[in-house]
Amino acid sequence: MRSSRLRPLAACLALIIFAAGPASAIWGLTALENAAHKGDLKKVKDLLDKGADVNEFKYGTALMIAAQDGHIDVAKLLLDRGADPNIMASMGWTALGMAADAGKLDMVDLLITRGADVDKAIAGVRTWAEWTAGPPVRSQSKAQQILKAIDVIQGRAGLAYYSAGQYDKALAVFQSSVKQNPNDVESLVGLAFSATALKKYDDARGAAEAAVKLAPGNADAHTALGDALKGQGHAAAAVDALKKAVELSPKNPWVASRLGGAYYQLDDYPNAIACFRKAADLAPDSPGPLRDLFNACARAGQFDAAIAASDRLLTMLPSKDTTDVLGFRSLVYREKGMPLQAAAEAGKAASIDPNNDWSRTALAAVALDKGNYDETIRQLSGVADKEWPLPHLIEAVAYAKKGDTARAEQIYGTFGHDAVSSASVITRTSARALADLLKPATQAHLDKAASLEAGPDYKQAVAEYALAIRAADDAGAKTIRTRVAAIIKAHPEVGELPESARKFVMRGEVLVDEKKPAEAIAQYAEASKLAPFYPNTYYNMAVLSASQAKFKEAVNLMHAFLDLAPDDQKAREARDLTYKWEFMIEQEKKKYEVRSTK
Repeated sequence: MRSSRLRPLAACLALIIFAAGPASAIWGLTALENAAHKGDLKKVKDLLDKGADVNEFKYGTALMIAAQDGHIDVAKLLLDRGADPNIMASMGWTALGMAADAGKLDMVDLLITRGADVDKAIAGVRTWAEWTAGPPVRSQSKAQQILKAIDVIQGRAGLAYYSAGQYDKALAVFQSSVKQNPNDVESLVGLAFSATALKKYDDARGAAEAAVKLAPGNADAHTALGDALKGQGHAAAAVDALKKAVELSPKNPWVASRLGGAYYQLDDYPNAIACFRKAADLAPDSPGPLRDLFNACARAGQFDAAIAASDRLLTMLPSKDTTDVLGFRSLVYREKGMPLQAAAEAGKAASIDPNNDWSRTALAAVALDKGNYDETIRQLSGVADKEWPLPHLIEAVAYAKKGDTARAEQIYGTFGHDAVSSASVITRTSARALADLLKPATQAHLDKAASLEAGPDYKQAVAEYALAIRAADDAGAKTIRTRVAAIIKAHPEVGELPESARKFVMRGEVLVDEKKPAEAIAQYAEASKLAPFYPNTYYNMAVLSASQAKFKEAVNLMHAFLDLAPDDQKAREARDLTYKWEFMIEQEKKKYEVRSTK
């Protein structure tokens, strides 16, 4: 029994010596252990290069000793060389437990994010405390002091994981803490931020609301609530939460920046720009707020302000990180009617990363303006973000100018209708230029459809109307839908849903049952592209959009349903829903106008 106590007791005494500070070789430590204790990074590296076992154990591993003494650089090197952070001494110590016991918080964070097992470390601390309280030490006070390391580990784990981008682990830690103490505001806030990072917005909102209720003066709680509300699409409500956070923490640039993001989501560029500018002033050495300011000014059409912000931003960024800024600046210069500067910036962006989406889009726009349509299309074929409208619109302009109106119409049908009313000046300009190019083709489809009706060939007439509606404006689309509805009423066989579209409708129904509204809308949208005159897809998309508080989209979609099926059995309900949604839009607008004047 006595011999089993000797080594742990010796280790305990060794730890006391370690805590006293660097010394020459002591207690028979191995060369690697002693170099780690002294914080001699060069010596540690030399020993490892010569074959020293990174996990050798005498009174502890070299990592345990570095952790105890807080030698971060040594610990990083050991971990990089394969040190195991979860080796446990016979009485329970791990590197993480030792760092926590010594109060080395940066080391605690490092070890957690580099794979230290939090539960194992806590169990080990308890084991060591139990041993300390028993024979031969019999020190209850020392045991209680050791147990404080558990609070350190638990208190740092969630934040460490979050800071390292390990959001799932952070969420689990904060959820565990909240389960143990539902009134722990810091853990509730951490849970909310982590859940938002994982796009679990309902969980985030619930935790943030609980934190705000418990601590209404906590700026972080209001910030977390604002982030969750933005994620849910409730940007106006997010503004309220984030304005409160700014009121509580007026010198915090990141809260101001988040408020700017909420305004930006509402397409309220003036307020967004004001917030981003404030954040940039509060954090003059940080590129984040300046990037947001540049982005918002460019989209608002404040091109000189955008260029001024980007000038400051480019001085802060390493060359390899400037591609996006240079590519976007090229498009800004293009909008200002400065083609030489646009070409120069596009060239700089491409010289850094020719495959970057911004550099490709900038080069494509330059090629388009020079009449090199094939080069425009070639560049844009490599854009990775297939949901970004601007490259598609520029590509469609190139196709239209080449004479391939069918391809241009197809692209416009997917991206153009929303883009022509986009709050972004750059996107809106390209969409409207494309719409103008397609007007003759749209009229040609309408003329041909009328001729086919006179034939009569209603099936082909409807097919021609389907081509016409892709590039029609809102008024034109309504006229086309109304005309096709009359044809289908007289000839129902023309309005049957084709199999190609039915597949997407069925997928949408599955996703509705699975309570995945956004994904269901995407499937119904695919069906509507293939069958633009099938009314039920618009009805379904309208209801799903309203369920996500997207009432403007819901109203537009339900109007499309009513254009196509004015006598449907759901028409009365559909009209009543639009009245409700329009009223909700009015209410939200009034609330927002009141908020903006405060």
